[in-house]
Amino acid sequence: MSDRELKAVAVVGLGSIMPDAPNTATFWQNLMNSKYSINDVDPTRWDPELYYDPDPKAPDKTYSRIGGWVRDWEWEPLKWRLPIPPKVSDAMDLAQKWSIVCARELLADYGYPERPLNTERTGVILGNALGGDLHLMTAGRALFPEFYQNLLKAPSFLGLSSDMQKKIFQEFMEGVDNHFLGITEDTMPGELSNIVPGRVAALFNFNGPNYATDAACASAMAAFAAAIDGLVSHEYDAVITGGVDANNGVSTFVKFCKIGALSATGSRPYAEGADGFVMGEGSALFLLKRVEDAERDGDKIYAIIRALGASSDGKGKGITAPNPVGQRYAVERAWQNAGVSPTTATMIEGHGTSTAVGDLVEAKALNDFFKGVGSQNQSIALGSVKSNVGHLKAAAGAAGMLKAVLSLHHQMIPESLNFQKPNPGLDFTQAPFYVPTKTMPWEATQDGVRRAGVSAFGFGGTNFHAVLEEYIPGRVSSEMKARKASVVVNGSGGAPTQRGEAKTPLRGALVIGDQSKAAIATRLEAVLADAKNGKIPEKKAPAEKDLRASMRLAIDFENADDLVKKGQRALKALNSDNDAMWRAMRAKGIFFGQGSPGKIAFLYTGQGSQYINMIEDLRDADPLVGDLFKRADEVMTPLLGTPLSKYIFADKSDTAAMAAAEHDLKQTAITQPAVLTVDPSLSRML
Repeated sequence: MSDRELKAVAVVGLGSIMPDAPNTATFWQNLMNSKYSINDVDPTRWDPELYYDPDPKAPDKTYSRIGGWVRDWEWEPLKWRLPIPPKVSDAMDLAQKWSIVCARELLADYGYPERPLNTERTGVILGNALGGDLHLMTAGRALFPEFYQNLLKAPSFLGLSSDMQKKIFQEFMEGVDNHFLGITEDTMPGELSNIVPGRVAALFNFNGPNYATDAACASAMAAFAAAIDGLVSHEYDAVITGGVDANNGVSTFVKFCKIGALSATGSRPYAEGADGFVMGEGSALFLLKRVEDAERDGDKIYAIIRALGASSDGKGKGITAPNPVGQRYAVERAWQNAGVSPTTATMIEGHGTSTAVGDLVEAKALNDFFKGVGSQNQSIALGSVKSNVGHLKAAAGAAGMLKAVLSLHHQMIPESLNFQKPNPGLDFTQAPFYVPTKTMPWEATQDGVRRAGVSAFGFGGTNFHAVLEEYIPGRVSSEMKARKASVVVNGSGGAPTQRGEAKTPLRGALVIGDQSKAAIATRLEAVLADAKNGKIPEKKAPAEKDLRASMRLAIDFENADDLVKKGQRALKALNSDNDAMWRAMRAKGIFFGQGSPGKIAFLYTGQGSQYINMIEDLRDADPLVGDLFKRADEVMTPLLGTPLSKYIFADKSDTAAMAAAEHDLKQTAITQPAVLTVDPSLSRML
């Protein structure tokens, strides 16, 4: 990640509905009280007498009847002066209603309308899969003619008199009318998943983009990724994001049971006895703003989201099977994007579904990564909110983010429930993790900043990991400003130096340069002797003399074991005259070069890449760039009649000036010298 790509944003408002928690304050209190919000289904949701059978092989039945259920929540749109008529309300799925309730709480928490919020530049991006359960009811009603047709073909029914057949049909349809909603003009919009964010945008008059993301159980995290990208690129100035899931109907239970995914006994992430996940439902929404804007507006900031990482499992064992390789990519990319060392993490809110295989795969991926970067044994609290409220499926990432944000804000680590002994495949005594078996204060780290990671993984091999940190006034905004002007080139045109916080590389790079292969082999053997004892070279930039030597060996490594393995391969190649060995090892991260190092060539962009105020921050921060623009003005003013910089830079607050500059900058006579000035400026800084 370059120093100008930090995508940190601030969480400035919260709203949620969770099992046993109609609002965020109650949810946090439940976490502090270690409340277990999982119990039997209420027959008003679906009747276990009809659908439950303890035999997993029983057709069209569920062997699980437990879940995390939303109850005792308020829905009074007319009282709240929201224009939702009763007939429309009746046709709306729970997912749409919960998103509206959470948005109301979120906006009140932020302080709107008393606090400023530009609704014209506020977006709504929410994670949701399948909408909710209401569409199953209306689909069933629409298909009733097929069921009736089958009844008409039944010999026993045909044996009845015509009057009896009509009477049975009439009485049956009366029952259908009482149980299944009629299909009206409000039915379709009341069920569509994209209307979940659409309702929020319409009711509260938000004119930024609104859409839903579907990444199965990672849907909410996919929404965060899209929301943050648009926010930091100034597509909008605020965004409501998160996820909602209202799919706790019997059909979802039956389908998951046929996969063998559900537990009939309870939720116990990372623990012995984990036998499947428990389905939950609910919603968690977050109001995000750019950090500098939130500080400027004096907002209450709950936490900072520094970065997200995403990945796909690629080719794995199956479309629903977890893959540690893909999961690790997401974690590694998130911490690379965050620009801080993962050794500073002291809490991970895992995906932790409570499936024996899933927990094991996730813990292995986390252990390989954090142990590889040097995290100390049992230094990171690993938990899962699914131990409290179950697996919220599409909203699972939102539930995990809510727990992490509140934990950072209150500086407390909640207990991860139902953990007595670890999963038999996990050895936490030799890992950077421990599962917190009681709620405890979150102690500050050596650098004084509490940091957490949050994971969410979905069917289809989609993986997300987020890096969060506690809010310390001015810290991140100062860091972001420093990054914009972090590269300073000395007056003699020498190598660049860095200003601000240095980043520790996530992987090691061993570079040895010398005059012969034998000399390189001798030095490599000494390094490998240390590596066999767990000591690896310091992770820093290679020495200039090694880079400029006539022969050079480079090895990319993750940890001591990886270095030993690759180093031994390199030794064999150094003692051989077979150059083909080096070509084969490039894919393994082992490289050998000899002769003079190659020169660097620069490929510049052409016409069409220009935009108003390009590299303005560098011009203002670095004298070298500023001087280059002054020279360009001196050369081009006699030709253009106006300094070139007047065409490139304009006052952002002056709409007319911006429009005029944009028009002028598209003219070839101005575009060419403008781009030709910007490109060498960047080259000189490098």
